[in-house]
Amino acid sequence: MATVDEDLLDLIAAEALIDRGKLAREATLADLGLDSVDVISIVFAVEEKYGVEIPQDAFSDTVDLGGFIDTLKDLVGKSGG
Repeated sequence: MATVDEDLLDLIAAEALIDRGKLAREATLADLGLDSVDVISIVFAVEEKYGVEIPQDAFSDTVDLGGFIDTLKDLVGKSGG
């Protein structure tokens, strides 16, 4: 069974059209070529998959992929998803 981390990485790779192998936790979102539209697309996909509602400001301080994933995991966990 895949972990939430693995599921989120797969989802991010699919939504942002990035090779899964290139996703490293220490990479910045900018290094990965992710812009605000990509982030919104990923957030919508997470909301749909896990049945959660993610606040618009949830990622205001997020710079790297690890922080992005940790924030998503925290929000998914709080919802029981």
